[in-house]
Amino acid sequence: MKKLMSWINATSIALIVLGVIHLIATIMVVPMFQNLVKEQFSVFIFMYLATGLGTILPGLISKLQVRELKEKNKRAWMTLLICSIYTVIFGTGGIIFMTDNPFAYLGFIIGISLLIPTLLIKKQL
Repeated sequence: MKKLMSWINATSIALIVLGVIHLIATIMVVPMFQNLVKEQFSVFIFMYLATGLGTILPGLISKLQVRELKEKNKRAWMTLLICSIYTVIFGTGGIIFMTDNPFAYLGFIIGISLLIPTLLIKKQL
């Protein structure tokens, strides 16, 4: 169980880092989309930032739940399951709509890397 919790912890950190990179990348992509209509540009910036935050949040929640797993808290496991499924869905959507974006694939891989140990750890609770 200790190895699985370490894996979940590391994967959660990877998810947080991916989200932070996405937020920082906003600064770099803004100049590329200056030609959009003002309303479209505002929506683009909002969605770009929301995606970064939407990646950080399940990472933070998952990281916090690792402590609860040590106490064999079943609610913590359910929360981890929800976060990992959300991340897999997020990554799958990224791959479907942005086939040329390596971060979409990375998000999917991190999601799977969070889901597998979450499913395996259930047997030990």
